[in-house]
Amino acid sequence: MRLAYFRKSNFDFEKTLYNLKEELNKEGLTLIGEFNLDDFGKVLNVCNSEWITKIIENAKDFIGLLPCLIVIFKKNDDIFVGIGNPSLIGEISDNSEIIELAQKVDLSLKKIVDNACGVGPLKIKSIKLYATTTCPYCKMEAAWLDENKIKYEIVYVDINPIAAEEMVRKTGQMGVPVTEIIFENGDVEYVIGFDKYTLQNYLFNK
Repeated sequence: MRLAYFRKSNFDFEKTLYNLKEELNKEGLTLIGEFNLDDFGKVLNVCNSEWITKIIENAKDFIGLLPCLIVIFKKNDDIFVGIGNPSLIGEISDNSEIIELAQKVDLSLKKIVDNACGVGPLKIKSIKLYATTTCPYCKMEAAWLDENKIKYEIVYVDINPIAAEEMVRKTGQMGVPVTEIIFENGDVEYVIGFDKYTLQNYLFNK
């Protein structure tokens, strides 16, 4: 589970910051305040009253998980923009209102970051499904991936001990299915079990 979302900007610091503020306005977010990170960056405190209200009405304990900070900073000659991962709320909730909100926030904030940086949505490079030949949930996920025309590699850990060791080493998980998703920037995510919500978020919202 990725805790944050960062992209490298194609622009300089001032242009990226300007773009961020423009994108916030387009998406209906309010810039509450901002503060400097010494001489290498800035943090923007943003909010959307509709999102906050929805959280309070349906799952007030999740209020601290709503990403309200956007950071822009310099690293060497590069500019990066980052947010907390908006998907986190939906991944730990079984409330349909919260899951729907998480999807909305995820699309909105990642769109802001991508557009401010002048980059397209983060693309998936490869998908590997760790499974066993007898696991019903593995078969369900494989069928779901096929139905949605998602390209993936399937590895059966019950007949491939090397793959089994690899899966445990990477994730600490003994059970299947485990889905490995590798993105174009080298980030890797692991989805444990046939978690359709999380898979949809990664595969269709990029």
